[in-house]
Amino acid sequence: MKKILWLLLFSFNFLIVSGQKLSINGKVTDFEKKPVENATVYLLKQKDSSVINYTSTNKEGKFSLKTNELTESSILKIDAEKLISYSKKFDKINQSIDLENIELDKSKITDIEEVKITVSPVKIKKDTIEFNANAIKVRPNSNIEELLKNINGVEIDNDGKITVNGKDVDQIMINGKPFFDKDGKIALKNIPADIIKNIQFTTTKTKEEELTGKIPKSENTTINFNIDEKKNKGFLSRLTAGYGSDKRYEGNGFLSYFKDKTKVSLVLSSNNINSQGDSGDNTGKNSRNSQAGNTMKGIQKSTTIGVNYSDKLSKEIELDALGITRTNTNLETASKVAKTTFLTNYNLKTNSENQAENESEQYNFNSSLKIKPDTLSTIYFSPAFSNSKTTSFRTGKSITFKDDELLNESQSSTNSNSESNNFSPNIHYSRKFGKKGRIFYSSLNTSISQNKNKSLVNSQTLFYVNGAEDVTKRDIRDQLTQTKAQNNNYSFNAKYTEPITDSLNISFGLNYDSKNSINDRTVNDFDKITGQYSNYNLVLSNNSDEKSNQLSPQIGIELNKQKFNVWASLNVNFTDLKYNSIFNGKYYELRRNFTLPDYNAGLQYRLSQNSRLNIYNSASFTIPSSERLIPYLDESNPLVTYRGNPDLKNVWSNRTTVYFSNFNVPKNLNYHFNLTFIYSNNDTANFSYYDDSGKQSVTYANISGNKSVNFGSGLSKTFKWGENKFTVSPRVNLNYRYNQGFIDGQMFTGNSYTFNPGINLTYDRKDKIYIKPSYNVNYSFSDYKNYNTESVKNTYQTFRLELTNYFLKTNLVFENDFEYNTSSNIAPGFKKDFYFLNTSLGYSFYKKQFTAKVKVYDILNQNQSVRRTITASYVEDREDLILKRYVMFSLTMKLNKFAGKKM
Repeated sequence: MKKILWLLLFSFNFLIVSGQKLSINGKVTDFEKKPVENATVYLLKQKDSSVINYTSTNKEGKFSLKTNELTESSILKIDAEKLISYSKKFDKINQSIDLENIELDKSKITDIEEVKITVSPVKIKKDTIEFNANAIKVRPNSNIEELLKNINGVEIDNDGKITVNGKDVDQIMINGKPFFDKDGKIALKNIPADIIKNIQFTTTKTKEEELTGKIPKSENTTINFNIDEKKNKGFLSRLTAGYGSDKRYEGNGFLSYFKDKTKVSLVLSSNNINSQGDSGDNTGKNSRNSQAGNTMKGIQKSTTIGVNYSDKLSKEIELDALGITRTNTNLETASKVAKTTFLTNYNLKTNSENQAENESEQYNFNSSLKIKPDTLSTIYFSPAFSNSKTTSFRTGKSITFKDDELLNESQSSTNSNSESNNFSPNIHYSRKFGKKGRIFYSSLNTSISQNKNKSLVNSQTLFYVNGAEDVTKRDIRDQLTQTKAQNNNYSFNAKYTEPITDSLNISFGLNYDSKNSINDRTVNDFDKITGQYSNYNLVLSNNSDEKSNQLSPQIGIELNKQKFNVWASLNVNFTDLKYNSIFNGKYYELRRNFTLPDYNAGLQYRLSQNSRLNIYNSASFTIPSSERLIPYLDESNPLVTYRGNPDLKNVWSNRTTVYFSNFNVPKNLNYHFNLTFIYSNNDTANFSYYDDSGKQSVTYANISGNKSVNFGSGLSKTFKWGENKFTVSPRVNLNYRYNQGFIDGQMFTGNSYTFNPGINLTYDRKDKIYIKPSYNVNYSFSDYKNYNTESVKNTYQTFRLELTNYFLKTNLVFENDFEYNTSSNIAPGFKKDFYFLNTSLGYSFYKKQFTAKVKVYDILNQNQSVRRTITASYVEDREDLILKRYVMFSLTMKLNKFAGKKM
């Protein structure tokens, strides 16, 4: 069966190009007669500039571009960085052509008339895919996040997590540099789409790979937005002010100054529509809150101000980023939860409600400086600091039944103040030597954090036996709790790489990690006599001091060829752990020494210009946390007690991933699949049991054999005719998890399955109408052994429709976003389905520098956040407070001036 699947896969690739029997061959050199590698060679139809086929040059500068016989005029173009493009016209192609040597110059004039190309092709250079931003349709005044949403293969889930053809995105860059921070949240929400020239997707590099030029080996993706050079010198501004019903408001601003390497940006935002840090004009999508929307629960007021600066300070020093932000938020939340816990002979049903209000103030400082004292050395310094203060008030109540018998009920209120400070000055150094591939690299990463919290807790927990209260178990608390945590982490890394041949190298490295964590928890009960919190609670107070040192020698080997890269590395981790603590007045001491190996191996294979196959495998040990090893009793939660287990073993896990992608520009077709398998030995699992009153006691135990398999696949195909474009993008995800654990003192086995097919369709008629429907099904099923419940299942369906109509030469834009969600199985008291509709009408005037818009959020007033969560031991239905219907009028002003020209 496995061989058949591989045969079908490669047959599909072969069929795509098998009809192309002719070829255009040549060799590309620069003005110094040197071969030009990775120049993009593509053939286009002259009448509409549509791409017929493309390829790139190899190390020798040679290329061979396949094509069918052509009876119409076509253009061959060759693009290379910092060189003038080459163009050649063919009236027809009925035989293979050899262009021999093609020399590119900085000022060479091509041998045919200039041909206007309205849509440049997607370029592929090794592991980088580059999209022309002008070819991506987005609504007026959109930010760069909207560009991503309209690129085939890009998915943004409910949590804001971005994937590209199934690979996670962990870094967002602007012109190759971070904008405030590497996660790119501020950049995605604030930078306008219309100043972007292209978007690049590439394998994420570690700082070592970035500074030394080594091949990246990550399974993740970095997205880089490059600003159009014509708009990279000037001033850009966008200001929005809006006010609506229920006192809803938004005020946003984005101002940026660009001049070659100098860039200064200012971000301003203040609103109460759950749109933190967003200076863009939107229909309210950022405040969507359902299973299909984002994960922000509640109603938030936020104010953000930030400045980001980057510059080339001198020939040797470049300031990659200097970002400072201040954010104030007020978040009001409320939730209702129905939870069923499966035990061996009966079920526990818990209904709870919680309300909270949080006020926070946060400052963030991020910077990165690159210094090149000479042509072979690089120093990279990136200090960061953050400070946050939070005040919160929370109330909650819960009630638990054994089937229909009341076991316990509780209510509580917590008023807390906290402050945290984090400082992380990191420095990296790389040195290249005369021999190509001989490299020395070192880094020192430091993280120093301090957290303080002061909480006033009032709670009452009552327990029942046969319907009557058991007063001997009553738990009443009126306490002041103060906690302090200090964490100091230092990591030093040094690595030397020696080339054996031009393509083979071996490396030797040494890592040293030092961690020190000090925690102190002081609890005082209220003294009615003194009227103060002066009674020291010995049972709930504790402190601990943990120190660990790890020394890890490493050896690695790499083989880098034109068609593939393969590598493997082996570490041996020598760890010394010391832990001292006091719980309930008793002293605990832990001394452990470990010698544990881990390895990492991978293969990146370029099957063709279009296709990539990556295989990754790694295995490592994880040492259980010290808190789980110490046999103390933690009774800070009235309904759950915890006790450590000193006999816990180290967890061993093995992870294997297979990833395949094909991006065929001439066919407007791309598809991918990824398969991940994880196996664990000596997993740390909760060993719990419940007493007659429903109180849970938890300790920890090892269990082996847990595993999970995840398969994901997607395809996207675009059809074009005239001014019409239609894209169909089906996708599917399958997940299986075999999970063993302990519940109520006995071992259980759970098999969980999730099947998640979906399809996106997009129709675009240029400057007339844009339609984007999508349908998604999430089917989950779990069966259990040694449970009172044998199986649980649920089907969640979502239909969305995005509709944009353009009138009056696109000055008048009518936008609608519709959504329908339904769940097949949910607890009584929770609504199983709802409709959600946003609409807006915007009019641009004064050369589109101003846009007036009226928008209605949640027209039907049915918006809700209801979700079902199925795990190996419980099912939970949850509903959260979210933003409801409002009407808002807003005015957006754009005043841009690039290279002396207003736009």
